[in-house]
Amino acid sequence: MKLANSILGYRKFFCETDIRNLISRSKNFDISNESPEQAKSLLIFQTSKQQTWLVSSSIRLYCILDDVRKSKLSIQWSLPKTSIGNNGNYDDAISCRQKTEKTGYVDIGWQHKNWLYTKQFFIQTPINEQINQLMKNT
Repeated sequence: MKLANSILGYRKFFCETDIRNLISRSKNFDISNESPEQAKSLLIFQTSKQQTWLVSSSIRLYCILDDVRKSKLSIQWSLPKTSIGNNGNYDDAISCRQKTEKTGYVDIGWQHKNWLYTKQFFIQTPINEQINQLMKNT
């Protein structure tokens, strides 16, 4: 499999630190109010070729895609946290539902719907609670 990946041009997934550092390259990144070092990250979806991460800074939530078939990471979207919840309460702004036995959909705010998540990552604590905590703790 490793030989096939190298022939096809695949690479390994980026590490969590690289994922967090990517936010500083966003056009919406505010260097005076955000810090990649203080940002928190949450892996929400994973296949053999792709991972989806949420990264929460002090003021924004970023969605980052790591696809081993591509040479670099991609910021899919970012939102001010104030547009997601009500005064730091994100409970009503995050919802999830089933897709298959192994995956589900998560909606974040009214703008970002149907993002896949891996159910196995959220057995102990539901995804909506973990995203809520992620945003509250940064």
